[in-house]
Amino acid sequence: MTNYNQLTRENRETIQILILKSKTFTYISKSINVDRTTISREIKRNRYIKSNFYEPFDKKGIEEAVVKCELLQKPPYICNNCPNKMYCNKHKLYYNAELAHQHAIEILSSSRTGVDISPEAVEEIENAIVPLIKDQKQSVNQVFINHSDILYMCKATFYNYVEKGVFSLTNLDLPKKVIYKVRKHKKDTRNKRELALLKNRTYDIFLEFTAKHPRMNIIEIDTVHGKSNENKLLFTLFDRKTHFMLIFLLEKNNIANVNSKISYLKEKLGIRLYAKVFRIFLGDNGSEFFDPLHFEMDYERKIKVSNMFYCNPNSPWQKNGVELNHRFIRQVFPKGSSFKNLTDDVVKRLQDNINAIPRESLNGATPFDLMQKKYPDLIKKLNCSYISPDAVDMSLENILGDNHE
Repeated sequence: MTNYNQLTRENRETIQILILKSKTFTYISKSINVDRTTISREIKRNRYIKSNFYEPFDKKGIEEAVVKCELLQKPPYICNNCPNKMYCNKHKLYYNAELAHQHAIEILSSSRTGVDISPEAVEEIENAIVPLIKDQKQSVNQVFINHSDILYMCKATFYNYVEKGVFSLTNLDLPKKVIYKVRKHKKDTRNKRELALLKNRTYDIFLEFTAKHPRMNIIEIDTVHGKSNENKLLFTLFDRKTHFMLIFLLEKNNIANVNSKISYLKEKLGIRLYAKVFRIFLGDNGSEFFDPLHFEMDYERKIKVSNMFYCNPNSPWQKNGVELNHRFIRQVFPKGSSFKNLTDDVVKRLQDNINAIPRESLNGATPFDLMQKKYPDLIKKLNCSYISPDAVDMSLENILGDNHE
């Protein structure tokens, strides 16, 4: 039987071809003379995510995609031959033989660095222990008791190997470890005021509130970062109904810079229009958004005009609209691009072009068209420019304009 870690490029090409022909894992396994669980592990280990803000083999992105799509939770665990993939707006997972082979080699190389375990022992644990934990949900304690002959190392070493990717397990497969980590970091370093502000602004309360007030406008907010060593970033506000997105350039990632843009919106729009458009905010737990009262309050009249809510930690899919819309920004400025020389004019040009792109999800309309019909005063007061469909230009040269080097 072929060793899992020694699947050849030809084996992987066969897997890809037979998946596209909708063959079962049992059929595929017989075709290349391996166990069917090897096919399952191969797919799960070497599938990649197609996304503008996740690297192809980013574990977090892949896990989030699986959580959001029931079809990815059962064979073949990928979107290669899914009939709905052209119309689905969720993150998609694919299996490509060439990429899978390269990734498998990289995993094999990195997992053995500084690890005192033989390839034979890794394979034995993969075949005998990993399915018990991953598929049958047995605890680490349980498998250590029942299989001390295979698990000859201590538990700390086993956890360390999981961290290094030696086995096809993640921390989510180790319930004891996950619970332990949460308990270890239970102490919250945020001050009492911050905790009090969050108390009635959780995602669960957001769902309850929006269910009771379905006609209220919802704005998802987020940030887009450039190079990690630079200060400038983009602050985005996405309207769920029209898909219209405002983009502002921030000099630093902090509360003061975010608040200055919210103050600008209140001043330019007037508090009445601000309260209609920005009735409900939904953001993540980033520290830059941690002054909810500034979003919610009309300080002159001392009344609340908006509602601020926060997603659960590490749950970007809860504000899926703005996350997906960022793909247009990443089309021009891929992850890792420098924002150092960006100006407000450049960012506005980017914003106007993005809002002029027709969307299938909007029946061919553009976000600008819908926002113009719904809130024409916003378009006028924020000086948002109309761009005809054939004039949309998302090239870097056009967006940068005179700033292009």
